[in-house]
Amino acid sequence: MFNEKKARTWVSVVLYTAVGLGVMTLLLAVTKPKLNEIKDSITIKQTIEALHDFDSTLKGTLLAPGNKRVLNFKLSRGRLSIDAQEDKIQWILKNSRLKYSEPDIPILEGDVIVETKGGKRGPWEVILTLDYENLADIRINSEDTEKTLTESTTPHKISITNLGGDPQQVDIVA
Repeated sequence: MFNEKKARTWVSVVLYTAVGLGVMTLLLAVTKPKLNEIKDSITIKQTIEALHDFDSTLKGTLLAPGNKRVLNFKLSRGRLSIDAQEDKIQWILKNSRLKYSEPDIPILEGDVIVETKGGKRGPWEVILTLDYENLADIRINSEDTEKTLTESTTPHKISITNLGGDPQQVDIVA
């Protein structure tokens, strides 16, 4: 009788534990995709704000030749490409779980061009672009080249200098 009561207790403990683990697994399976989507949304919005800061810093240097500004740019995900030949700054997040905008239809958020690429179900690629083609001639270390910044735990230190000229040349050192 005592052993039977003890056995029932252990069976109950094992059953409750199994049911509890099953419920937690089910909750995790349902909520994890949504949490990843929210995480991507926050990353994209923070990067848009960082690009607004980059844009205002660059435009601030255009006020006078010789003007120099330093910017700390935090890049926790994705990559930042500075293309001097195209006079564009682009941030690209591949494998986003968030369809931030309608695919293949660029939208403007301030001076940042936002474009989402990919199919109906994802994963998507989100591209944020600052285009300086008609505003300034971008240079990387005084050269007409390209520079890519990757994810880092510490902010990238970016120096932006107005070299003058017509159109104004802007030298970016990162």
